[in-house]
Amino acid sequence: MSELGIFIDESGFFETNHIQDKGMKDLYIVSFLFHNKSISINEDVEKFENFLEEIGLSSKTSVHTMPLIRGKSPYSILNGTLRRKVFQNLFQFMRKLKLKHRTFVCDKKYCSSKQAIKKNLENYINTMVSDNYDFFNKFDEIVIYYDEGQDYLTKILHNIFSRNLNNVRFKENVSQVEYRLLQCADLVCSLELINQRKQNGEYIKAIENFFISNRNYNQNYRKAFKNLEL
Repeated sequence: MSELGIFIDESGFFETNHIQDKGMKDLYIVSFLFHNKSISINEDVEKFENFLEEIGLSSKTSVHTMPLIRGKSPYSILNGTLRRKVFQNLFQFMRKLKLKHRTFVCDKKYCSSKQAIKKNLENYINTMVSDNYDFFNKFDEIVIYYDEGQDYLTKILHNIFSRNLNNVRFKENVSQVEYRLLQCADLVCSLELINQRKQNGEYIKAIENFFISNRNYNQNYRKAFKNLEL
């Protein structure tokens, strides 16, 4: 039986005016990462986890991209070079497996309420499914992986995916710690957030220091990330 896994993560909140700095966009982002289960990831997961052990982390360390960039625990034991290697290895993991993604981005400047964000997200998923209907329809089953971190988002995902596709089920008791592909969905959220910040000319010291230069970021990540879009 053919199966597609859709791994989902979010960045930001439904509430408007969450960011106090008026020079920064108040964004809400939802990432969708797609994995054809006929393509095994076991060997690549093992390779990545061996790498984590080699640099002094547990092989089961869950990679959360923005804390990694900022050097927060548990990554505070790593210098900038090693943290960049973790980021690069996770990105190459996703790139090698050719894991496609899509990202919903809502600038809350143009959404005055939760209902406005909800409507935009519903329209986005509807369009995403209709534009790629042949792709989704070729699978016998589509399994949604989301850790239900936000109740509002959980309800939207259940309602819209179930309405648009007949072959959907939702994986229960999902934790980002258990699934490297959910960590990749988190990476997708972070990369889209970084792209948005850069497009808006927003300077965030931790991000700029981490990637060293815009040229380095664009050459190593931005173009390849764009090419992986569904």
